[in-house]
Amino acid sequence: MLILAGTIAAIGLVLSSARSRRSGSLVRSWIALSLVAGLLIFCALAFALKDSTLRSTLIGALTAAVGSATAFYFSSKSTEQANRLLTASVGGEVVPYLKGKTQADAEKLLSVTSLKLVTAPDSPPPNGRPVKEQDPPAGTAVPKGASVSVTYEPSEPSEPSEPSS
Repeated sequence: MLILAGTIAAIGLVLSSARSRRSGSLVRSWIALSLVAGLLIFCALAFALKDSTLRSTLIGALTAAVGSATAFYFSSKSTEQANRLLTASVGGEVVPYLKGKTQADAEKLLSVTSLKLVTAPDSPPPNGRPVKEQDPPAGTAVPKGASVSVTYEPSEPSEPSEPSS
């Protein structure tokens, strides 16, 4: 047990020193490496057993645990990255950032893609107004030919007129 605690502490020290070199959280990496270290110790203990049936059961459990640790590590990675990679590999596009752009500018940005610009039903007419919201959001991977729905900024509220007497 002391060996396991020492291994986990050593992993923590290595990762905390690496943290200064790279930005982002290292919690996921620390957990994954701790799981792997624990599984390696578990494997060594399983081979120390003389009962072959128990050893086979423990090795099977170890295999399942390694699969779980691997699934944990990769499933906690950004699903957005996986979605982009998958969409790009089957012929998709990444939605550009359209907020603040006029209709003409948004159409110009989308003209280099196969995406279509659509005004949302509840949006005021474009009339030179900038885009307030877009769906799907910028950076989202979508199939080729998909539509990007935009909502334009509402018109400036008009000044109330003075009642005439």
